[in-house]
Amino acid sequence: MPFEQIPNQPAKQESKPKVEPKIEIEPGFDDFVPEDFKQNPIKYFEEKGVNIKSGEIKRDETGRVREDPTAVKDLPVWKNKAGAELHTVGKRVNVAKGKAGEVGDPFYEYKVMEVIQELGLPCPRPIVKAERGGSHLIVMERVSGIRWSNRNALHLKDRGYSDEDIENLQQQAQIMMEGLQKKFEEAGIIRGWKLKDMVFDINIENKKVRAVVPTDWERTTIDEEKLTRARTLRHSANLSI
Repeated sequence: MPFEQIPNQPAKQESKPKVEPKIEIEPGFDDFVPEDFKQNPIKYFEEKGVNIKSGEIKRDETGRVREDPTAVKDLPVWKNKAGAELHTVGKRVNVAKGKAGEVGDPFYEYKVMEVIQELGLPCPRPIVKAERGGSHLIVMERVSGIRWSNRNALHLKDRGYSDEDIENLQQQAQIMMEGLQKKFEEAGIIRGWKLKDMVFDINIENKKVRAVVPTDWERTTIDEEKLTRARTLRHSANLSI
């Protein structure tokens, strides 16, 4: 048969290789992590997460994303087989932002939280880190309390608070935050300290701030000499117990 008369054969479609996620789950939490998260953590985050902040994505003059309110989301409550609940927050890592971009480690913030946990200082507990198709995600335990962005939802005026009472609460939080700043810096953990990055445990009835927990560690720097000293002191203290 002449070449011109050979029927056209359909071109073979090359199937794209399946992109398997890389997931590391902290010990004791594997039973909590949903199967659909393990299959595709990025899709789970995008489809089931709820934005914590409102607003628009902001870019710098080069077009890089500087602020993205869709990057941090509350995730559905996770449960293990015994019915225990785990409330979590997911964060899609901007690899061009903060220390992750400077040092080239997308899980830099996650590692900072691991260090803080090791030192016994307050911060969200890291649960999972995941990578799929060039996207990176960290999941941490949700801190119990009121976020700065949700402070108006307390309706303090409706609860009998005066302007002075509200100002006093903020001053309490500020003093607690400054105390934490001193402890963290003594341990070699250096960051900016703003109330908007804190979660507050408030006794509404008694008009008292019980605790302040810092979040958002993406711009944190570490003083290795101070950190080594802090680790040594904590290890010595544990041995003496």
